[in-house]
Amino acid sequence: VCISDNASTDGTEESINIWRDRFNFPILYQRHNENIGPDRNYLSAVNMGTGDYCWIFGSDDILTKNSLALMEDKLAAGSDIYLCDRRELDISMTKISNPHRRWLNGGSRLFSFSNEADLIEYFSKCNSVGGLFSYLSSIIVKRNKWSDVIFDESYIGTAYAHVYILLRIINNMNSTLQYISLPLVDCRGDNDTFESNGKARRIKIDFIGYLKLREDFYNNNTKIYISFGRVLTKERPWFYTSLAMACYGDSTDRAELASFYKKLGYPKIATNLIFRLKGLASYTKKIKLAKMVIKKIFS
Repeated sequence: VCISDNASTDGTEESINIWRDRFNFPILYQRHNENIGPDRNYLSAVNMGTGDYCWIFGSDDILTKNSLALMEDKLAAGSDIYLCDRRELDISMTKISNPHRRWLNGGSRLFSFSNEADLIEYFSKCNSVGGLFSYLSSIIVKRNKWSDVIFDESYIGTAYAHVYILLRIINNMNSTLQYISLPLVDCRGDNDTFESNGKARRIKIDFIGYLKLREDFYNNNTKIYISFGRVLTKERPWFYTSLAMACYGDSTDRAELASFYKKLGYPKIATNLIFRLKGLASYTKKIKLAKMVIKKIFS
């Protein structure tokens, strides 16, 4: 177990000393003297590893029962990346809000990447950007494949530095990804670190990161470019997200969102028209059923 501590102040080191005494497995611990940001911390954690595979794990999530034993069996196949689903709970980790969040359409299967058609098929199966590796704790990766990637420093600060590396792996043809349609991780809800700067900022993080990834990876291939962009609109449906931004964002946030959606094929004038429905946005925010209906209709 490798723990990269991003200058926390919650007694992490003391807890680790207790675990070392209680459990019979090695724990490598590294504490940064200052907060180095999420991206560098992700990279730091994997760089500490010495095994054949790394299961990258967020600090708020926990493994489900028997998930390690199941993964030990799966790793025998030698895939480059394994992607599992998650179960979603409340902030107290006692109430289940979603027993099985599926990242891909269909059941467990092996994806082999050898041409553009394989990438397009995979992207078409993605239900959200979780299928594009946004959720850290779903990812198990072959360490030598990760280490072989020459990292692009421009992804520091996007919150999706790890996605850059994983996309590099599957874009290097003759790679494999095993999708495991089982919730092997319990996700703690209502505790999104990136929402600490506001809901509008959290929405923009996805657009900034994934539009950059699309541009950098697929700008010269129209079919893949479009297919990749569709996954982002599944995660952030145009009408619903624009309503949300009308409610949570300021004029700068709204202008930026309209620009993001223009890159995805939605005219700015139409997005700006939705922003005028702020009253509807405020109504749906307060009433859970109305919120669910609006999201379902316009997803």
